[in-house]
Amino acid sequence: MLFISNYQLFAITFIYQLGTTIIFGFGSSAGRDAWIGELISTGVGVFIILIYIALMKLNPGLTLVQWFPVQFGRWIGTPISFMYPLMFIYVSGRIIADVRDMVATALLSDTPYILTAGLFAIIMAYCAFGGIESVSRLGEIFLPIVLILFGLEVILLFGSDVLHIHYLQPSFEKGWMPIQKAVFPAGITQSFGETLVFAMFWTQTKQPEKVMRITLLATILSGVMITCFDVLAIMAFGTLFSGFLYPLYTLLSVISVGHFIENLQMFGVLYFLMTALLKCVVLMLAAVTGIQQITRMKSYRVLVIPACAIALILGLTMSKNIAEHIYRHHFEILVPYIWVPMLLVVPGILLIVSLLRRLRK
Repeated sequence: MLFISNYQLFAITFIYQLGTTIIFGFGSSAGRDAWIGELISTGVGVFIILIYIALMKLNPGLTLVQWFPVQFGRWIGTPISFMYPLMFIYVSGRIIADVRDMVATALLSDTPYILTAGLFAIIMAYCAFGGIESVSRLGEIFLPIVLILFGLEVILLFGSDVLHIHYLQPSFEKGWMPIQKAVFPAGITQSFGETLVFAMFWTQTKQPEKVMRITLLATILSGVMITCFDVLAIMAFGTLFSGFLYPLYTLLSVISVGHFIENLQMFGVLYFLMTALLKCVVLMLAAVTGIQQITRMKSYRVLVIPACAIALILGLTMSKNIAEHIYRHHFEILVPYIWVPMLLVVPGILLIVSLLRRLRK
């Protein structure tokens, strides 16, 4: 069996949590207080991930889809376990739709969706075939690139004289309600609650006793990085921040150093494609591995192409445009009816059951 090193686990967790948030921004509904909402979400996210790690320790040697049959029994636990691979495939389809819309908006407006989405799905399938080793190596390669690009962006923004610190004031202009809506449920489920997918791979780490430390460090740093992006966007655009569909992508368009270094939106596209690809591959690998473990198949590889094909079809058909994709399917369907039950309620019930069974023994 191949094992994930500590650095690889940190890299894939960090980039996974950045995911599509790196381009869409966080909590724009909270306006200039979005960065406060992100900090609060990070704190609550740490608590949620501690619950996941507690479940791992209460079910040693078992993956996410194996927890439920052990604790709830085969007849109740197995159907619940099946819901998680299905959710992972659905979220992969959503990311493909994100890529479809982002590339069409920013780069190739006349290119058919099927070409960009199909190429992305083929690359995703190829990486998933390689297993956890390929995912880990992707994380090793992507992490320094993402950090270097982030550092360059910050330097160039300050050098462009487009940041105004007074745009951050006044804080809490509309009270706590906008911040609260940004934090719960969308803020704590996206990125942080989604980290539950790594429960499929924690058993393959070289040092399981360090999973908690590494995962929490990655969570805190990803939360800080997203907060920094929000602060930069607010300092550049002020109240206009909440009106942009891609605030962090738009932020790159204002960079201008000596009328020579300009139009760096490609940085944003590069961010997005790297983090989206790794997140998609992690989700797809978790999905096919989960189905393999539930059905006791010999190999997950026979499932990769069908699962990627389903994700591609979902990505092409689930929404007609980016507004419907985000505001309806994400905030009105995915978050309240899929993520809250699957990422918060069910793990909470499982933790209670696991603790009670442990006390009985």
